[in-house]
Amino acid sequence: MRNSLLISALIVTLTACSSKTAEIEQLEKEVFVIHDEVMPKMSDIMALQKSISGEIATLDSLLKTKANDSLEKRKITALELSTALKTADEGMMNWMHAYNGDSIKALDAEMALKVLQVEKDKIAAVKTQMLESIAKAEAFLKK
Repeated sequence: MRNSLLISALIVTLTACSSKTAEIEQLEKEVFVIHDEVMPKMSDIMALQKSISGEIATLDSLLKTKANDSLEKRKITALELSTALKTADEGMMNWMHAYNGDSIKALDAEMALKVLQVEKDKIAAVKTQMLESIAKAEAFLKK
C-alpha cells in the first residue's frame, strides 16, 4: 500500500513537471515567434531612418531660402518620426541584449513561466513600437 502511494505521488509529480516544461517551451516559442516576425523589419527601420534624414536635410535647405510654416511643421514631424524609428530600433536591440534564455532555464518552473510572460509582453511592446513607427514613417514619406 505504501509503495503504491509513493508510486502515485511520483507519477503525479512527474506529470506536473512535464506539463510545466511543455508550458515553458510553448511560451518561449511564442516569445520568439514575435521576435522572428519583427526582427527582419530592422532593415526597414534603417532604410526609413535614412530617408527621413534625407527629408530633414532637404527641409533644412528649403527653410534657409524661405520661411514657411508648412515646411517647418513637416520638419518637426520628420524629426519626431526619426526619434520614433530610433527608439523602436533601440527597443529591439535592448530586448535582445537583455534576454537570457539560459538564466530562464535555471529558474524553477513557476518563476520561468512568470519571466517568460514578462518577456513576451516586452517583445510584443517592441513589435507594436516598431510597426507603428514604420507605418507612420512610410505614410509621411508618401506625402
